[in-house]
Amino acid sequence: MPSVADEYRASWRGRLLKLADGKTGAVLLSVITHDLEEASIPLLKAVFPGFIEPALPCLCTAGRIGWTGAIFATILFEGGYRERRILYFNETELRDDMRRLADQAKLTDLERIEMFAAVRRWIVSDRRIDPNMDPNDPDAKRLVH
Repeated sequence: MPSVADEYRASWRGRLLKLADGKTGAVLLSVITHDLEEASIPLLKAVFPGFIEPALPCLCTAGRIGWTGAIFATILFEGGYRERRILYFNETELRDDMRRLADQAKLTDLERIEMFAAVRRWIVSDRRIDPNMDPNDPDAKRLVH
């Protein structure tokens, strides 16, 4: 009987985490952490034995779409410095990056649907809806899922 750790490693999340690196890996880790919340730590420990915490720099916020259509998030650097950075210039670039990763992992159709649903949930606001939105106003959140 497979252990919980084996199930985590065999899941689409575990398989993708093992393959992804660079910007794609950082975005995927943020997507999975946003989607699973507290279950992301056991997943990461199963996929990467000895895991303690993500290496810096890493994404520390979910994705947002700016008024130009670019997708950005905040990156946490050594010493606690944070900076918003554009990750993808448009949704098509994000979709194609995730699609390449899904192809590489040979995800099933159902796994792809689940993965892209998680990516959609990771985008927590879309400033194209209201370009004048003040991101500091708690009532101004524009959820897109």
